[in-house]
Amino acid sequence: MTIVSLSLSHRFTPAEVLEKLAVPSAQQAGVLARLHAVPSIDEVVVLSTCNRVEVYAATPGPAGPVTQAVADLLADHGQLPVGDVLRMTRIRVGGAAAEHLFSVACGLDSMAVGEDQIVAQIKAAARAAANAGTTGPALTGLVDAALRASKRARTQTTISTEGVSLARAGLDLADAHFGGLAARDAVVIGTGSTGKLAARLLREAGVGRLSVAGRSQVRVAEAATAVRGMPLRNGDVPAALADADVLITATGAAVPLVSAEQVRAARAKVPGRPLFVLDLGVPRDVDPAVGGLPGVTLVDLTALGRHLADRAAPDQISQVRAIVAEETAVYRDRQEQTAAVPVIAAMHAQIRQLADAELARLHDRLPDLSDQQRAETAATVHRILRKILHRPTVRAKEFTTGPTGPVYLDALRQLFDLSADVGDAHATMAKITRQAELPDTESRY
Repeated sequence: MTIVSLSLSHRFTPAEVLEKLAVPSAQQAGVLARLHAVPSIDEVVVLSTCNRVEVYAATPGPAGPVTQAVADLLADHGQLPVGDVLRMTRIRVGGAAAEHLFSVACGLDSMAVGEDQIVAQIKAAARAAANAGTTGPALTGLVDAALRASKRARTQTTISTEGVSLARAGLDLADAHFGGLAARDAVVIGTGSTGKLAARLLREAGVGRLSVAGRSQVRVAEAATAVRGMPLRNGDVPAALADADVLITATGAAVPLVSAEQVRAARAKVPGRPLFVLDLGVPRDVDPAVGGLPGVTLVDLTALGRHLADRAAPDQISQVRAIVAEETAVYRDRQEQTAAVPVIAAMHAQIRQLADAELARLHDRLPDLSDQQRAETAATVHRILRKILHRPTVRAKEFTTGPTGPVYLDALRQLFDLSADVGDAHATMAKITRQAELPDTESRY
């Protein structure tokens, strides 16, 4: 199984394009189903955040058909020419795809380097794929390995504490804009991880009245309670804007929730009162025209990216890159050994079948043998075969790990003529592995 990733991120894709290609949570199941219906795709996960839109697919065949199918679907989803999508897409295969996801999970590829919200976003993407029935052992293993790399990076380095979240970076700008946020009134729209983080940071900054709005009134109530804030119904948001100094939006809505007309009407009630708007949504939650209104400062992800670009990279980045490289090497070794499993299992199964056939002929020629004698002769033959095969099995697994692995696998296939189906190779290999670890046991393979 080959892993293929297609990535469009803030590094090489304009914000307006990412906005069109974004896959809000409400649309994920449909997009996953369409991708999974592609004949060359066995498994698929979609990771859509404010920084990126990425597709990870597992295919039994070459990467080309997968790449084209995914690009076609993304282009259709975003109503963009497929050629434009392909030009902005970074395509990675195999170990390179794994290394990229590991870097993403560790926060190295985020707009805010080191931010740890990406961990929850990767888990959510994997969960959405599992719920949609589009993931399996290949991508589950990949995601698990990425999360292990992330855990190492965040426990063995200070990348998380030295990094800065997008919400915190935006609030730094708001703080500078007002000369402090203490006693300022704020409204947060969105109860996902980013919205809840923004609300918590606002409370820590000492804001006065803090209101929280969102789709689910249950989640709104929980988020508001956590920050000693006031829950808002969607219909109450326009009125709340008249009393707000800060508005932060972070939803997964497919269309803008805050219009220029709403803000204009709200600010008309408080002439001259400034409003700082931080839009963390992809697609945008706030109509860009809001930024042109008198007294309103609008900061979106594009502006935030320019602000973050001026920050010096943490010293811990080199250490995290080393962790990513180590974890990628471990993952590649595991994958290469996994590729050898069915071939080695087929070799063992073939030899076992030959031994069993010869034993049957021997016992037919010696009908006077007791049951105990038959069992002893069978055990002796299989014990000898197991000892003979132990070293070749271990060496085959070693040789197939590395760039020349496919050559060794092909040699094994040719030597033993392993093109035929020999049954459940994975079950056979599980027994082989146990015996390789315990070469002196008496269990048969």
